[in-house]
Amino acid sequence: MPRWLYFLLIFAVLAPILDFLHAPQAVLFIVAALGIIPLAALIGKAVEEVAEHTGERIGGLLFATFGNATELIISIFALAEGLVDVVRASLIGTILGNALLVLGVSVCVGCFKHGRLKFETRPASQYASLFALCIGGLVLPTIAELHVTNMPQVAVAEHNLSDFIAVLLLCGYLASILFSVFRIGDKGDTEEEFVEPLVGIRSVAAIDRLLAYRHHLVQNNVPGKSSILPHIDHTVHAIMSHEAVQLGDAAQDAAPVETSTKAETQEAKVSEHNPIVASLTPAAQHAQKHDHKPPLWRGLLLLTVATVGVAILSEILVGSIEPMAKTLGWNEAFVGLIFVPLIGGLPEYFNTISMALDKRIGMVLAASAGSSIQIALLVAPILVLVSLFTPERLDLVFSIVELAVLGIATFLFSEITKDGELVWLEGLLLILLYGMMGSTVFLFGA
Repeated sequence: MPRWLYFLLIFAVLAPILDFLHAPQAVLFIVAALGIIPLAALIGKAVEEVAEHTGERIGGLLFATFGNATELIISIFALAEGLVDVVRASLIGTILGNALLVLGVSVCVGCFKHGRLKFETRPASQYASLFALCIGGLVLPTIAELHVTNMPQVAVAEHNLSDFIAVLLLCGYLASILFSVFRIGDKGDTEEEFVEPLVGIRSVAAIDRLLAYRHHLVQNNVPGKSSILPHIDHTVHAIMSHEAVQLGDAAQDAAPVETSTKAETQEAKVSEHNPIVASLTPAAQHAQKHDHKPPLWRGLLLLTVATVGVAILSEILVGSIEPMAKTLGWNEAFVGLIFVPLIGGLPEYFNTISMALDKRIGMVLAASAGSSIQIALLVAPILVLVSLFTPERLDLVFSIVELAVLGIATFLFSEITKDGELVWLEGLLLILLYGMMGSTVFLFGA
């Protein structure tokens, strides 16, 4: 979590105080929004700490589930206030914000720094397929509603269809989790590649194989790699340390003074043999000295406190949306489409752009496209079902403009990722499409 986000925690404390003092609604909206941003980052940090105790698969499930917790909490409070249009717009806004704006900016900055960005096409193809399912679930209720506009049972059929499709979208989300996190039905060689080099080997060749696999993880979207990489770094250093000790023990009787020198020489030889080791060694040394997991209770406490804080600030934020929009002359659809997604996703946006600067384009696609897919397959269906208990029902009927941009974005994503490389022009196209959508909704409110 960047240090500047900790400074924004001041606004998380200030927002309830200003709400108690009945400050102007526009001020409350800004302060609550700024306060939610660091709390959203803390939720991500807390999930990381908990995931260290749960293992790769459960950790991946936690990341997938809590990745959009902030947007879900804000939307639930908005539904409770009857702001159905804001919620509907925020769903589309979050999907398009990740798939167009964040991905576009990340590709531009990454390509300006590194040139063409290459990645594995198989995960991108899976994202495109899931996007197609999302499009079907969000478009079909709108088409059905337009088709039977003049029929008296429209309202009932409309909600029934949305409820049914929401359940099917949740099934699609569950299937994607079983495949990508638990690897059910996917008997690839990822686990074999990881386990085999770590068993019974103490040589430079072993380190080369580990580093080759580490490079493969960094360049490609392998599920759970965030938890695998530290183990690889630690193992590389453990092998080098073991070899150094072995050399030292063999020469201890003859020249005990030279033990540390020989250890350093061995490590230098390994580093010279593969330069990547040189960059890994300091991190591995630090990990060995401080190789301890944060206590589970701390992660759970941080997750609970951050989630409660987001809930409190979300109630303040949602209550100020209508007055603030009227004061500024903005329509609620524009607020939901642009600002609500930005509030909950800003920390994730910065992380994604940082990945692009590090040339981790596979992770960029996973963060941007994956977050959009989670919104459509998980958050939207949950909100539809939650609306069964709110004053106004939420359906999956969206405006023509929103669906048109969603369809174009899906097509554009599929086109620019099918060749396994990205250039800055393709990122700019995504940004321009997002700008067209935002300006249209701002001017026409649809």
